[in-house]
Amino acid sequence: MTLSQPHSVVLFDHDGTVVDSEIVALKSAWKLTTEIATEFPGARLYDLPDFIKHFAGKPYREILAQLYVDAPTVLSEADIQRLVLEEEDRAIEHLSLDAKPTAGTPAVLSELCDRGIEFALVSNSSLRRLEACLTATDLTGYFKSDRVFSAHDSLPEQRPKPLPDIYLYAAKRLNAEISNCIAVEDSISGVKSAVAAGIPLIVGYVGGTHINESERNDRASVLRSAGVQSIIESMSDLTQFL
Repeated sequence: MTLSQPHSVVLFDHDGTVVDSEIVALKSAWKLTTEIATEFPGARLYDLPDFIKHFAGKPYREILAQLYVDAPTVLSEADIQRLVLEEEDRAIEHLSLDAKPTAGTPAVLSELCDRGIEFALVSNSSLRRLEACLTATDLTGYFKSDRVFSAHDSLPEQRPKPLPDIYLYAAKRLNAEISNCIAVEDSISGVKSAVAAGIPLIVGYVGGTHINESERNDRASVLRSAGVQSIIESMSDLTQFL
């Protein structure tokens, strides 16, 4: 459908924002990381809580780079590509079974539909992973294929958040004015991406299960420092901005 004039749209991040996927995926990535550390020595080792805290919202290629920052030549590019694919396959397997929507999100999406407010999904994750999560959470009805944008697959080349490309691409495809859009993000990289794209209102969501209750104030402060204007702990609070 071609729209006659530019309009605004709510652009949701996926992992940890619309779908409470971070702990499921990070547990899988952490287990893989402990396995490969024996094959490729030199990695910085984390226990699971610290792994979740440090690497939520980051693609596995970036995680590997940080794990092996003190031994950058241990992994060849072929090794990295193989491990990234392995992590993706394992994550999808677990997410297909265990992914759930974040609390209150289906009701909010339903309200947006009723009010005629357009929205889309803007993510670093691959389309394969997004499809698996949306199917597992029964959210495919809200996010049709032309409303799902992946920095991994949708762009001419992979340029993930914190780069602004996927936000700019999504707005262009939706014929939306970036200056009128709202971004909903839970991670620093996502917030930086939205800021760089020029989105004026960025809402930080800190209600995902990967953020402990004791950490929420600190996470909120970090997100504000990155460029968030407002913080919500419940997705139902988003409607106040619409």
